[in-house]
Amino acid sequence: MIREDKYSKTLLALYDLQKFSIKMGLDNITHLCEYLGNPHRSYPSIHIAGTNGKGSTSILIQKILAAHGLKTGLYTSPHLVDFRERIRINEDLIDTEFIPVLWAHLAKRVDDLKATFFDATTAIAFKYFQDKQVDIAVIETGLGGRLDSTNIIQPAAVVLTPIDIDHVKQLGSDLRNIASEKSAIIKEGTTLFTAGQHPQVEEVIDQFRPRAKSEYRLNRVIRYRIISSSPQGMVFEFFDQIRQENFANVRLNLLGEFQIENALVAYLCSRWYLENRSIRFDHDKLYDVFTRIQWPGRMQQISKHPLIYFDVSHNYAGFSVTLDFIRSNFDLASAVLLLGLLADKEYERIIQLLAPDFNRIVLTEPNSDRKLDGNILKELFSKYGKKADFIKDIQNAFDLCIRNMGDNDTMFVMGSHFLIGELSKRVQEKSLTSK
Repeated sequence: MIREDKYSKTLLALYDLQKFSIKMGLDNITHLCEYLGNPHRSYPSIHIAGTNGKGSTSILIQKILAAHGLKTGLYTSPHLVDFRERIRINEDLIDTEFIPVLWAHLAKRVDDLKATFFDATTAIAFKYFQDKQVDIAVIETGLGGRLDSTNIIQPAAVVLTPIDIDHVKQLGSDLRNIASEKSAIIKEGTTLFTAGQHPQVEEVIDQFRPRAKSEYRLNRVIRYRIISSSPQGMVFEFFDQIRQENFANVRLNLLGEFQIENALVAYLCSRWYLENRSIRFDHDKLYDVFTRIQWPGRMQQISKHPLIYFDVSHNYAGFSVTLDFIRSNFDLASAVLLLGLLADKEYERIIQLLAPDFNRIVLTEPNSDRKLDGNILKELFSKYGKKADFIKDIQNAFDLCIRNMGDNDTMFVMGSHFLIGELSKRVQEKSLTSK
């Protein structure tokens, strides 16, 4: 009980750092890590940036490496329900005992520097991975790249997932500038792995490519074909042109064609790393990871009766690819949309995208200081010809949707990690079943 109390108080102190908002720059994290003895230099790492697919790609890399016997750390953000989701090793979340102990050591230094929540959390992750003697750590950027707190690492490999417009307040709305910020994590001597990108983004990445000693571009080294796409999962085959190997009937327990590309980038990176370490790559282990992978909040079916999906799509590009999958696999005439967005998104473009497909729309506000006023969304849906109800309280909005669902209806809850996280905490109370 005492331990739990210390842990809870530590989380409150960490969350209180959010008063400093998002402050881009490497000075604070550099000072914190120097104070801790530069723990990030004690193990190799893989660094991942992009706009969409970072989390899915990161956890797939971690799972593949762990399946091959490597003690693999994973640092991602944000979390959905539990802070400890951000920092894990293999199957285990960070020990609750570790966080208060390290915070007691760090707190004054964090306060003196006016360091941010993300600075402090990143330092905790780096130190935890050192103390637990990981073989390798997979590190996802928070946002941006060049000035992201994670960018003090010297990674063995850099992965760029699809880059698009997001976090306009911090990164602006110019795609080339955003691509430049994210591509800046490419450091001298790293090996680079890139997903398919916009032509404009490719031109920007070209400026940074000379830093990498080698590169693997997904669309140049892998050919794939989708065999089937359904709410039960994706089935595909792919051909590795580097090794002249074919992989047939691969099942991926993540939904959407874009997830196949995330999985293939993860395959390329993790296989390269294993081979570099002279660890034999096991095809069966790859199949097993893809079949079993779970990543909450990514077109996640949280209930079968009624049929409800949670999805953390929160920017235009993310909504676009997710909506493609929904259109292909569900009857939108019987669909219910529960939506809440943050104010730093291209929200009018998102509404313009969603309005033609959904007729039953309920709006709410994510549990965040950056939330977008639901009345603004309501007015925008009206502008694009759709009536929407606005219910400020998330739980009341969710309950209303469930009450009004028919036997054949499907609800999609979308728009923000903060929205999905809040509902994920409470969904067990609703006697919903995913069986």
